[in-house]
Amino acid sequence: MSFFTQSPIDFWDETRTIDNITIHSLHDLLGRSKATEAFKEAVREFVKKPEPNSHIQFGFGTPALKVFRSIMKLLETHPEIIIEAVVVGGHSGCANFIGTIEVQPDGRKFGFNWNCQWRARENDVKNAWGMPDQIKAAYDFGYQCFQSFEEMNQE
Repeated sequence: MSFFTQSPIDFWDETRTIDNITIHSLHDLLGRSKATEAFKEAVREFVKKPEPNSHIQFGFGTPALKVFRSIMKLLETHPEIIIEAVVVGGHSGCANFIGTIEVQPDGRKFGFNWNCQWRARENDVKNAWGMPDQIKAAYDFGYQCFQSFEEMNQE
């Protein structure tokens, strides 16, 4: 059983555009990526069985869906990176997920702030009471709710 309410393939393999923001399909992101075939297969399996594996590591209590969104953003912003595995660490709140994703084998590290409330405000997504609708923003925009996703200095 997947952690998605509808078929993960149907949901994540539909490229769509909302307010001039493109949310690429998983198929497209993996197709453009120079990640290894083993990593790509691990991502496809992660959609079906959302738990750490040899290519996708994260801590107990870290929401798998937010880990998945972090991977999708990495694939979108850096298709040129050869990815064998990732380690995702962070702190999750109701509206946000702040943390890092480290890419193996080269050790590049990216800091991020996924924030669906920010996206709701930016795109004027409101609920029936006129407040920012972070749930709808998270559902509609998915991995495009990253307020920041930047490579950290290698020192």
